[in-house]
Amino acid sequence: MKTKISILLLSFLFSASGVFAHALWIETTSTGKKGQSQEVKVFFGEYEAGERDSIQKWFSNLKEFSLVLTAPNGTTKKLNATADVLFFKAVFTPEQDGLYKLSIVHEVKDLYEKAKIEYYAFADVAVGRSAKVGTPFPAEALLSIRLGKPVLKVGEAASHEVLYKQAPAAKQKLTIIGADGKKQEIETDPAGKFTFTPAQKGGHFLESFTEEKTSGSLNGKDYEKIWHVVTYFAQAI
Repeated sequence: MKTKISILLLSFLFSASGVFAHALWIETTSTGKKGQSQEVKVFFGEYEAGERDSIQKWFSNLKEFSLVLTAPNGTTKKLNATADVLFFKAVFTPEQDGLYKLSIVHEVKDLYEKAKIEYYAFADVAVGRSAKVGTPFPAEALLSIRLGKPVLKVGEAASHEVLYKQAPAAKQKLTIIGADGKKQEIETDPAGKFTFTPAQKGGHFLESFTEEKTSGSLNGKDYEKIWHVVTYFAQAI
């Protein structure tokens, strides 16, 4: 019975075309103040459809994710995330000016169609007017989206990039969901760069996926590929 439930649940996570329907993502405000607590939420679901799954439905070991905060000076610490109904919640208090990076790097312990699944989720918090891009990404994040500016501005185009295994990801497809709910399908150039212009204030969700053809073993089961899924949440002002 457990096997049947797992198959049905995992089938729900993916569309027939193999593109990811569900993912992990982090939501928080993109600006903060020194000495003032900042709330962070972690969701699992389908952002485009406005679906945020009850944590009771999170499959495999998703609830065991680690939410890491990297401070502007490079120091890191794991935030304590507590369960709510539709998300996990954590708080932190910035102690210095600069760019804080929130990150999740999570390996799903169960295979799907002989594929290992790796989820990566990111969000930045700019504190003080001097905040600049530069806070390092976790080395374990093999697929990452890096914004060229710590805070997006409505009507202002900016160049960003996607990296795969620490190198520019050329011709990498991305999905961007704007604050108005509209979806854009774009692709990076040969240097791994892409540009977009926020049309409205509010949250913007970026997602990208790549399949790595490689073999190995996870928990005694063999896999033939790795699915890397990355999300990035940022607000436009």
